[in-house]
Amino acid sequence: MEINSVTIGIVVLVLATLPILYIILNSTKTNNSIKKKFTSLCTQNGAQPTNYEVIGGAILGMDSSHKKVMYSSLSDLENRFQIIDLATIKNCQIKTMKSKKQFLELVALELDGPEFHINIVVYDEDDDTLMADPNTCLHEVQKWEQLIKQQLN
Repeated sequence: MEINSVTIGIVVLVLATLPILYIILNSTKTNNSIKKKFTSLCTQNGAQPTNYEVIGGAILGMDSSHKKVMYSSLSDLENRFQIIDLATIKNCQIKTMKSKKQFLELVALELDGPEFHINIVVYDEDDDTLMADPNTCLHEVQKWEQLIKQQLN
């Protein structure tokens, strides 16, 4: 009787963990594919990313040797790919919008220059395709804000 209970318990445990493992492996594979494509786009445009990261619905990268910031949207990686020279950036700050209940609805990194104003949206509550935690996105964008500000000085 005990062996049957143990066997049933093991089968239930395996059946419960298989979907979770599948989701984790699939998302890792997708992120690696995005990073490869982003690196390829950077190289094609004369930049060598020394640091890059997928944050929510965007990917950010930095070329420290050429003083450039690269970014793109995950929904349209090739067409929204941009490279910005750090020398042209005058201000870098985080933009957030909260609901009446103090939940984050929007997290973006704002880059301002003399001839541009760019919002790199990493989290948008209205984006149904995005499955990311807004507080995690905010924390990761804060790291990038500091990285960019260090390069501006």
